[in-house]
Amino acid sequence: MLLRRRFGLLDIFISACAIFLFLLCSILYGTRTENLSLPPLVQEVLPAGRCLCEYSTTFQCDTCLECAASQYPVLPSNATSDEDERWVFQYRRDANNYGLDEDQCQAAFPGLYEDIDRAKKYRGKRKVTEQDLSSFDLTKGMVRAMIFDGELYVLQTFMVDNVNRQKAVGALASIHRSIVTTHYREAIPNIEFVFSVEDLPAQPDKPIWTLARRAQDHNLWLIPDFGFWSWDMPQIGTYSEVATETMQRESIEPWDQKQEKLVWRGKITMAPKLRRALLEAARGKSWSDVGQVRWGDVDFKEQFLGPVDQCNYMFIAHAEGRSYSGSLKYRQLCRSVIVSHKLQWIQHYHYLLLSNGTNQNFVEVERDFSNLDEAMEDLLAHPEKAKRIADNNVEIFRERYLTAAAEACYWRTLFKAWKEISFEPLLYNGVEVGEKHKRTQKRGVRYETFMLYEHQRQMEYPKSE
Repeated sequence: MLLRRRFGLLDIFISACAIFLFLLCSILYGTRTENLSLPPLVQEVLPAGRCLCEYSTTFQCDTCLECAASQYPVLPSNATSDEDERWVFQYRRDANNYGLDEDQCQAAFPGLYEDIDRAKKYRGKRKVTEQDLSSFDLTKGMVRAMIFDGELYVLQTFMVDNVNRQKAVGALASIHRSIVTTHYREAIPNIEFVFSVEDLPAQPDKPIWTLARRAQDHNLWLIPDFGFWSWDMPQIGTYSEVATETMQRESIEPWDQKQEKLVWRGKITMAPKLRRALLEAARGKSWSDVGQVRWGDVDFKEQFLGPVDQCNYMFIAHAEGRSYSGSLKYRQLCRSVIVSHKLQWIQHYHYLLLSNGTNQNFVEVERDFSNLDEAMEDLLAHPEKAKRIADNNVEIFRERYLTAAAEACYWRTLFKAWKEISFEPLLYNGVEVGEKHKRTQKRGVRYETFMLYEHQRQMEYPKSE
């Protein structure tokens, strides 16, 4: 009897291990394979992961857009008399003006700074201290930097590969550009900060500058992503270059010549359950040109559609990746209708996304795309509505909130807000203000010098010295 009981317990243990191993292998296969068809059992056990809509975020910022539409004119800071012409943001003249002053920035881009205000209010009277920034080690994709007397210094980096390095260098370049293009360099405050260029914030409970956050990540401060400088990807490059090519394309292929289909290209393994749901919802539909890209395939170029080529379609689908997806800002350059699931990850300008009302600038569907067909049939049945949404998308994003001027304004507003809740940084180690110091005691290296370093030296500064 005792022997039989022991064998029974052993059998149960072995069976449990076998089931666990099977489930694990099924999940690994389901999340890593690029095959469109999955066995039904694998589909059942595939975890929802970031397909859950528990933390989906919807913003209502109609008042921000109304303020932008009826902008109150401001007197330029360099005006010499009351007779000088009062300034109002004009896309053709001001889109690439990195040097707008503070009043112009506030007047031109209402609603752009909502997340900065949120982060500052959450911090309240709890100052970010030097100890706060030193209390954690830098993880993949992080850079510690400082602005002092209007100059940018790199203090510490941790980049494990060249992709990380490129993203970090792009972010640093954008920061530096926003500093050197201001007319009042002395107005840039002395600040010290840590930013991350990783999709997933490794330490969301720390006061770190990041590319995206979830609604519950209260300590994170949002920054424009590296792509606003440049992105070393096929048919992308600098953001302004893509914008120019988009407008050139649409000048010869206007709205009424676009294909009346929904387009999407992407890698499904970046968010398997979410992106597979998109492919499944669009499968076999007359309005669908939705497909994946397998970067390893020999015919990958035939699968791939660059951001400008996607502007040939009236409708462009959007799906998040590991966290946010950096492709959204390129899609918003097109005079097309962006169709997106409910977003979980927030970027710095997402407060301007509106899914209803007269200012609607995109179409929102469920996170599992269960009502995608219904949404597409509605858009196709009401072409005037689709055109209005596409026009709003261009007016709000391409021609205002995703311009170079808006990006520079956001950075400088961030610098000012961060100064209000953080400590006064020191340029020299181990000395008090007013004391004599040696050159070797200076902290970090100027941005201009850092950019001259070899790639490996940039990866883990100053350890690579």
